Amino acid sequence: METGGPPPRPALIGAGIAGFFGGLWAIWGAGGLSGPARVAVVVVGVVLGLAVAVAALVLASRARPEPGGRRSMFTSRAYRVIVVVEVVAIVGGNVLLGRAGLGAFVIAWTALVVGVHFLAFGRAFDRDFTVIGALMVAGAAAGAVVGLVGSGDDAVLLVTGLWSALVLLGAAARTVLGALRRRVS
Repeated sequence: METGGPPPRPALIGAGIAGFFGGLWAIWGAGGLSGPARVAVVVVGVVLGLAVAVAALVLASRARPEPGGRRSMFTSRAYRVIVVVEVVAIVGGNVLLGRAGLGAFVIAWTALVVGVHFLAFGRAFDRDFTVIGALMVAGAAAGAVVGLVGSGDDAVLLVTGLWSALVLLGAAARTVLGALRRRVS
């Protein structure tokens, strides 16, 4: 529910987490490039990821608590269960893919699981997570298709990693910019 004020502290903490992981996805995706292009994507990803994460966390330190005294999603049982299932699925799937000689698809599997975890957050906490989840799943599918049609391991990394970075950095930046706009007005 929009109150007209800045986003609550948990939303900004989430934006900080998304900014950090968005930077990591950019680094992972840059593995599909070489030379100066790789370096440029890594530098841009790290700078954007850190900028968004730090801004979000600074704003979170000054933000209001959850409205109506509600508990943060981070303290809920549903959050813990979703994250544990996510980690187990990522690790288990990545081990199986590696053993099957399909290591190039680890990034797509990881993006798929992260997307499904956001879809679960959308169902449990806030529908806004559903958009992030759907976009992550779409990036995972695109990366897998690129790999299945024979475009090569680097293409899977590039498509999945950079798409995932854009999704997470974009979602985090949207929250941070919204908080900054509300602070100014």
